[in-house]
Amino acid sequence: MKPVVIIGGGPAGIASAVHLARRGVETVLIERSARLSGRAASFLYAKMDEEIDYGQHVLMRCCTHSIDLLRLLGQGDSVSFQKSLRVPMRSETRTDEIASRPLPGALHLLPSLLTYRFLSFSERMNAVKAALSLLLRAPDDVSFDEWLRGQGQGKREIATLWEPISVATLNAHAGDASARAARVVFKRGFFKHHGADIGLFTRPLSHVFSSATSYLEGSGGTVLLEAPVSRIIVERGRAVGVETDNGDVIDAHAIISAVSSPNLVSILPPDVARDKYFSCLKGLNYAPIVNVHLWFDRSIMNEPFIIAVDSRIQAVFDVSATRRDTKRHHIVISQSAATDWIDAPINGIVDLSLAELGRLLPQARKAELIDSLVIKSRSATFVPSPGTDELRPEPTAPISDLFLAGDYTATGWPATIEGAVRSGINAVEALLSTTTR
Repeated sequence: MKPVVIIGGGPAGIASAVHLARRGVETVLIERSARLSGRAASFLYAKMDEEIDYGQHVLMRCCTHSIDLLRLLGQGDSVSFQKSLRVPMRSETRTDEIASRPLPGALHLLPSLLTYRFLSFSERMNAVKAALSLLLRAPDDVSFDEWLRGQGQGKREIATLWEPISVATLNAHAGDASARAARVVFKRGFFKHHGADIGLFTRPLSHVFSSATSYLEGSGGTVLLEAPVSRIIVERGRAVGVETDNGDVIDAHAIISAVSSPNLVSILPPDVARDKYFSCLKGLNYAPIVNVHLWFDRSIMNEPFIIAVDSRIQAVFDVSATRRDTKRHHIVISQSAATDWIDAPINGIVDLSLAELGRLLPQARKAELIDSLVIKSRSATFVPSPGTDELRPEPTAPISDLFLAGDYTATGWPATIEGAVRSGINAVEALLSTTTR
């Protein structure tokens, strides 16, 4: 039998290939870059002689499929999880935390909400009521901001509690994200005891996910690197193979596309791409992320990460501490939904970042900046806005033997590593169910 060909070596493609290999199916995983990892990748920054991630990725303990995949790849220790949820919140004048307490179910966050210093007592009580409503009732398909205001949440509650979580987990402001997408994050993560425990990667992402190469080859599969796919070959309504940029044709029993939606449309035959199943993908909007890497002559943080409140920056991570690197003092400012940053000049972004760090972290005022690097990703993730669920495709395409994986597909999760991994598993299950009919 011909192999199943998987296009795209990010988490979605890796998950597809690994789960097919576990079922004894021969696979060919094709990746256009020099190693597997996709957008969850890293590169060597020669100036500082350090491998750094393109983006600051975080897992929560509810990301069970991602955790299982990492264990299969022998990378179970590549993520360091908190023993229990603790999110340090910091402004120029206040510090507090959202933390779990040993109480059952969603009650584990109640003590934090009732004492949250960024809100008045009445605002805290309103926030508790809104949280309870979000837990118990599925909201209409409206923006999270509209839903929150309908629950009596004012500007202060939204800005200091709901908005930071929305931006960090959905890469979208509360006014852009759907209330249904927000509920997924809160119900599966924050409202479950240990569901939202934060996990930080302890080694560069490419080293983590490129380990799939040896796993797949050891299972009889093939991994083709630096092999961009130029087209999916469709004959008589069936996907039969792919052609790479150098003209090689690989025949396939079935094909799983695990590339981004714009890349998928570009390699489909034009008449196929016009099908409503594919053309609706043009309705997905994408949001940018900007990561600001800063190296200092001394440590400026006492926490592995902080979430900023009342600040122009959002989240700050101590990379050196997470990777236990005592030789460097490397931090990353991760700016999600970074529409205002994506076209800003690099020097301006660095200056703004340093100014805000000085406001939030007293240690930063005395530190000397050694180097900086700004990484911009213009279309990092799709925006889970109201109506988006109708645009996200199921894994089975209208072309026989063609299946889709990718965080933009209908996983029920936002655009995260977990969403990508689940999409790969969904594509495999769809493929196998079709084959066994």
